[in-house]
Amino acid sequence: MDTQPITRTVPTSVGNLAVHVTGSGPPTVLWHSLFVDSTTWAPLRSHLVGHRQVISIDGPGHGASTDVQRRFTMEECAEAAITVLDVLGVIEPVDWVGNAWGGHVGLVAAAQDPDRCRTLVTIGTPTQALTRRERARIVPMVWAYRIAGPIPPLTTAVMNVLLGKELSRTHPQQFQAVSRTFRQVPRRGMHQAMQSIMLHRKGLDPLLPRIEAPTLMVVPRADAMISLEQARAAAATMPHAAATTVDGAGHITPLIADPAALTDLITAFWRDPVGYLAMISTSA
Repeated sequence: MDTQPITRTVPTSVGNLAVHVTGSGPPTVLWHSLFVDSTTWAPLRSHLVGHRQVISIDGPGHGASTDVQRRFTMEECAEAAITVLDVLGVIEPVDWVGNAWGGHVGLVAAAQDPDRCRTLVTIGTPTQALTRRERARIVPMVWAYRIAGPIPPLTTAVMNVLLGKELSRTHPQQFQAVSRTFRQVPRRGMHQAMQSIMLHRKGLDPLLPRIEAPTLMVVPRADAMISLEQARAAAATMPHAAATTVDGAGHITPLIADPAALTDLITAFWRDPVGYLAMISTSA
């Protein structure tokens, strides 16, 4: 059963971030995908709060966090997350769960501040930079958003990447709620975020060998932006990592379509991180 999070504002180098804290126990940090906010974690959080302190962070320009009127980097986002932990007085290493953008931030944080991260779970997080073909598809979308905002064709395209087409039929209320978070965010801040963490995102390959924290890369089976093979190739360059797949046609589909199954997977990993990764690697 979920409880109402306590929200506070934490000043950081990427603006004032809204931080939502609920539950008690070992600390877990949740950072959401681009285009949405921490409300997408509600189904998963409801399964965790009985035995976890859950810290959900709204990224810059998203949710209740302030806009950043300039480009910013993943490194700045990771530094901001550490600032949040410092302000909250969280000293022990956290279990980080990041969805797409949140996975990037977690990977950078784990590389830069290894003592602050016990384990890392990424969900729908490609580690490679955009290909030329991907950039050619995304650049017009970013400029269209700058000029016209979240017009219906653009919103539909974004939701298809995040949720897949089927979720609008199987989970219409959740689909509409996610779509609303994208449509209602201030346009200037979202445009800066789209440039910073999508269009100009760097590949993370140089960082991966430095990440000592046990890392589980979760890939939605029909995600258009990352394949299981790509995730396995990335995991193979890391000291303690493996990749697995779950049902879903978009970055955030597993959070909404079957949060109980996703929770079971994550908590099994938490109980024995190294053993769980070995089991997955053996069965691959």
